Amino acid sequence: MQKVEYVYQDAHYRTKCFEGLFIHDISNLFQIISNSIELCESMLKDEVKTEDVREYFQMISQQLNRGKKLIRNARNISELEEYEMPLEPVEVFSKLRSAINFTRISFPKKDIDIKVVSDYRNLYVMANELLSEVFENIIINSINYNKNKVVQVEVIISVIDTYYKNYVKIEFKDNGIGIDDARKDIIFQETHMKSRHSKGMGIGLSLVAKLTELYNGKICVENRIRGDSTKGSNFIILIPLQKKKVVMFND
Repeated sequence: MQKVEYVYQDAHYRTKCFEGLFIHDISNLFQIISNSIELCESMLKDEVKTEDVREYFQMISQQLNRGKKLIRNARNISELEEYEMPLEPVEVFSKLRSAINFTRISFPKKDIDIKVVSDYRNLYVMANELLSEVFENIIINSINYNKNKVVQVEVIISVIDTYYKNYVKIEFKDNGIGIDDARKDIIFQETHMKSRHSKGMGIGLSLVAKLTELYNGKICVENRIRGDSTKGSNFIILIPLQKKKVVMFND
């Protein structure tokens, strides 16, 4: 009986996770589309150059494609057995590039400097296509909570070996306003309703944490500079390494 109860609790947990993902992202992408249309109308009235208007049409197209992807994910999830979630080998760098490209399009007026540092060319983890949205949300959080003229994010990707499992470690070091030490654990536990009213455009840090857990991974946040929470944050994600051939830059 206890096992059955656990199965249903786990199924409920997964359902709420993806329900929050769908509602939060759909509402935000509609807002971006609406804002882009208003800007395009204003620019056309002022007879702005076609090249400048085209940038916003590209953003609208990007959001529509993202909406299609979200609907496809929701449909796939609804067809699953109630306590299953499909995980497959996912290449980390391709998902990271997708997240970086989406972020740049979403913030065309922001000066964003994202640097990726790694000894590897490719790494695989057991996840799904939502991994790119996990990355998006963390990068977007670094942009929204940043007062500098240039937003800087350094992404460091490595592999760490533990006694029982190997992990891909992904660090997002930003130059934002940072997070008070007292809030470092709370930010991953905030309710979805609260995150919906935040400035974030992605799925919310609490849902990022849930997805990371579903990948059998871990997430935490530290100060970018030890002992000073006002000089930016370092979001650290660990996801189990999928045993595939990995390519290093010195190969």
